[in-house]
Amino acid sequence: MTLRSRLLLAQAPLVLALLFLGATAVITLARVGRSGQQVLEDNYRSVLATQRITEQLERMDSAALFIIAGERERGLTQQATQRPSLETELGIQQGNITEPGEAEATQRLRTAWTKYREEFDVFLQARDTEAARTSYFESLSPAFQEAKAAASPSWR
Repeated sequence: MTLRSRLLLAQAPLVLALLFLGATAVITLARVGRSGQQVLEDNYRSVLATQRITEQLERMDSAALFIIAGERERGLTQQATQRPSLETELGIQQGNITEPGEAEATQRLRTAWTKYREEFDVFLQARDTEAARTSYFESLSPAFQEAKAAASPSWR
């Protein structure tokens, strides 16, 4: 065996180790890339749902302000169209729990929404503008702020 052959043979394990490490790195990077994509896909629907919930909460608050401003029918119509959509989006969010802490955040959102809905029903019972204004500022607006904050939890 020649010197050249011996040197090449001595370097063969290093070349094999380098090829193995390279292949392992490529496979690992591919898996990391796929898992990151999976996390994005899992969370995308939750993000959309909470964005829509926030928008619908704001529209309901706007409806309450219409009622205070003397546009009762307009406010009643607007809030009535938002409730089913909000419930649908909340149901979607509850069925798409994928991250640690997301279940607790979603439960806080459900609780805040239930409280806001109940306060809104009480608000709707006020027949004169002054009683509605008082109800809005004393109980409905704080419940709205709580529900809106719950729609933007810290786990995201």
